[in-house]
Amino acid sequence: MKTLSLPLWSLRAFLVAASLLQATATRADTVQAMRTALELAAGKDWDGGLAVAPAGVGRDIIDWQRLRAGDGRLGDYEAFLARRPDWPGLPLLREKGEVAVARSDDPARVIAWFDNGLPQTGKGALTYITALKTQGRVADAETEAMRAWSTLAFTAEEEDQLIALAPDALDLVHELRLDTLLWSGRLREADRMLARVPEGIRALGRARIALQNEEKGVNALIDAVPKAQAGDAGLAFDRFIWRMRRDLYDEALPLILERSASARDLGRPEAWAQRRAILTRWLLRQGRPAEAYRVAANHHLTAGADYADLEFLSGFIALRRLNDPASAERHFDRLLAGVSTPISLARGHYWLGRAREAAGQDATASYQAAAAHQTAFYGLLAAERLGLSLDPGLLAQTNVPDWRNAAFAGSSVLEAATLLRKAGDANLAKRFILHLGESQDATGLAQLADMVLDWNDPHLAVLVGKAAAERGLILPRAYYPVPEIVPDGLSVSRALALAIARRESEFDPAARSSADARGLMQVLPGTAKLMAGKLGKPFEAGRLISDPAYNVTMGAAYLAEMAEEFGPSIALIASGYNAGPGRPRRWIDEFGDPRRPDVDVVDWVETIPFSETRTYVMRVAEGVVIYRAKLKGAVGPVRITEELKG
Repeated sequence: MKTLSLPLWSLRAFLVAASLLQATATRADTVQAMRTALELAAGKDWDGGLAVAPAGVGRDIIDWQRLRAGDGRLGDYEAFLARRPDWPGLPLLREKGEVAVARSDDPARVIAWFDNGLPQTGKGALTYITALKTQGRVADAETEAMRAWSTLAFTAEEEDQLIALAPDALDLVHELRLDTLLWSGRLREADRMLARVPEGIRALGRARIALQNEEKGVNALIDAVPKAQAGDAGLAFDRFIWRMRRDLYDEALPLILERSASARDLGRPEAWAQRRAILTRWLLRQGRPAEAYRVAANHHLTAGADYADLEFLSGFIALRRLNDPASAERHFDRLLAGVSTPISLARGHYWLGRAREAAGQDATASYQAAAAHQTAFYGLLAAERLGLSLDPGLLAQTNVPDWRNAAFAGSSVLEAATLLRKAGDANLAKRFILHLGESQDATGLAQLADMVLDWNDPHLAVLVGKAAAERGLILPRAYYPVPEIVPDGLSVSRALALAIARRESEFDPAARSSADARGLMQVLPGTAKLMAGKLGKPFEAGRLISDPAYNVTMGAAYLAEMAEEFGPSIALIASGYNAGPGRPRRWIDEFGDPRRPDVDVVDWVETIPFSETRTYVMRVAEGVVIYRAKLKGAVGPVRITEELKG
């Protein structure tokens, strides 16, 4: 009998090939199983999803979704938190777990659960307080009852149950709960509280509820508030908001000025802040800078984004409208003391330089500090003022160890993100990646950015780049990626198209807004239909999401229309694309044409009434400057003012 024999090397090659084919098939099976599990989970078929999900991380993804939906026993929650303590979304998972905790008849186990975090729900609070009382910890139970009553949401039934558990303790905080509910706009709960408070407080509550609900006859309810409660800060706030909503700005002005003597008079200074800024900018547009300054400067905030915005506004008005550089300098110093991101630091240092310059002082150090942040609008303006070239580091490659050897490479969070991405759930994968970034140091963030760039995912790259920038770390390749889905040969420059797409969708081809703007350039179907007709192309609404090239073509055509009307002015093109071309036409009439040499284009941008459009113009201008250099492959003198004015 004759036998066939293969050379040893051929046999080895055959076995390797067979092994690779099997591994590929196994990986494909894993991805398909995960895809099926996610589809079942989307329909709340948790058992089906868990049955088909790949073992390990795949099954835990479905379990994570199930537990966050509130479907599980206490043991399921305890086991998951012990197994995956570093996964995203655990605060909600713990909150949903309080329903399972409420089913436990073991007080010690209940208390152990809440040792890791106080209750977030009314049901959880009732369970915890009952367990504390069962264990003889009455004082602790009353303390928790007062905290919960002052802060948490309860159904009508739960309210009665809590009052039965700690009636004397809660009598002390009924008024506090009502006040909290009214400041939070939780009016149904507030209405139920009226019967539990004294008559004067009840009248105050009725008036505040009527104001917030915009009911008829509200003046009679305000008049019925006793003198002892008539000066309540919350009542003044609700009256202020009532007037602002009706554009009765002149009538709202005395209310906010009267209450702005102290933080106590405001009650909650943070609640007034955004409307304070709106009123300030309205007064500026009305040519009333002294009143605008009083509104902006007396905010009584101590930190946060609104603090920074109002300190900036106060300084800007003092410098550019009241010719008071000394006051402006104080406000810009306060701004800088409360911010840490490149955008805010550049803004503070630039305007501090302008104030010092106006006072006849040397502003070089301030402009240099601002110019250290050349991914920011005001950093570029400072660099231009100093005659600097664009920072060559913005074109450089990052030099960090291979991400495959990063500390996070073996993380179950990354494993979950990778599996989700392969299974087609890009949004959930994104959540896991961004959560992973929160725990990384500077090197880890840079490696994470390299990883998503290797994945050819410009959307994730921008998000990681922005997260890094919030921590003061600039990763140029990720922060400003150059994806091929925005090509050359468009109706406008590629740099402008890239800057717009980065701002509109963060390079997410599937982005869809509440206004139905779609895809990379966030093009409205109606706009796309008009552009398609002008370009002689078919209009297909579905392609705005499914075909990035089609979306970019339509968006670029619309940008070209802006450029045809407004010329090369980025200030006008960007504001027109964001707010519609009618708005910049009106603003030209109201506060000048930024293309004219006698109009300060920076002041013009800061005078844009809409915060979204104002910010939009700044971010697009940054992008155009940086993308021009990236596409050219070389840096040169910063000329952002020329880009803005055209």
